[in-house]
Amino acid sequence: MDSSTNRIANIIIDCAIISLTSIIICISTVVFGFIVYYLIKIKNSPNQLALLLTGNVYLSILFSCILLLKEYVRVLPGHIYSINSLNDGIYCEVRAYFLWASNCTIYYSTTLQSFHRLCRIVFHNRRSLQSIKFYQILILIQWIICFLIMIPGLLLGYFKYSNNDYLCQVDYTSLKNTCINGMLSYAFPVYATMGCYYYTLRKVRKRNHNLVQASARRDLIVLFRICILVGLLMIIPVPTMIGFFIYFSSGYLPWWLSQFQWFTFSLITNITTIILILISPHVRILWTKTFHHPHRHRVAVVFANNIRN
Repeated sequence: MDSSTNRIANIIIDCAIISLTSIIICISTVVFGFIVYYLIKIKNSPNQLALLLTGNVYLSILFSCILLLKEYVRVLPGHIYSINSLNDGIYCEVRAYFLWASNCTIYYSTTLQSFHRLCRIVFHNRRSLQSIKFYQILILIQWIICFLIMIPGLLLGYFKYSNNDYLCQVDYTSLKNTCINGMLSYAFPVYATMGCYYYTLRKVRKRNHNLVQASARRDLIVLFRICILVGLLMIIPVPTMIGFFIYFSSGYLPWWLSQFQWFTFSLITNITTIILILISPHVRILWTKTFHHPHRHRVAVVFANNIRN
């Protein structure tokens, strides 16, 4: 079991994670509900697709943080009372599977946003790529893929119970397990997002028509901001990489690895929920109009039907 110092540190980190995830859940619920309200209220709006994709990101964050909060509400008593084990076998591994799969949805939903901006700029003449039904199908595929790619990890036993952390986690002592989960969860969507930005930037620079470049400028700025957001999310696996290198250089797996990883996830995701509003002009403008004029929802709706992303 943990030493007295480690036990106190674990309790503090547990409480911090529970607090941060609770804040994230509150923010994401409000914003997601706000987006759903306007998606229902505003029909045939040019902002409907952008709102849908932003709502998808917030839904991913909300789902992931609910699972993490549920897990740490269970972990905290283990650290407080120094319980020998909370291992419930396959159920622990299934919870880890859902938690990691939900984390994937955050990255892949962000990639979907960058793909949308790429289509608006590079393939703006193809109406089929601007269709809301097309992106509804892509969102469904995104969620299915995120849960499918984590199934091999569950079936092959990649998620191991940690006695010190009281939860099932990726086996960081295995290079193969760590690399596979890292590639599927983080690397693929991050590379895809950066690729969308790079490809879009090249296409815009090759165009000679100033009018086309001017119309694409705003979408390119938003796409760049999405890449910054992804860069922020890339901080999340840093503790894992640090702990991984410590283990393979010294043979010692730091006791704080899992705790610090989920604390970093909670902190960065908390920041992301706020930044996402700031980099999404359609949400920010609607939010400002609504809450600056709380008794003029109809005005906000009319305004939303006229603004462009």
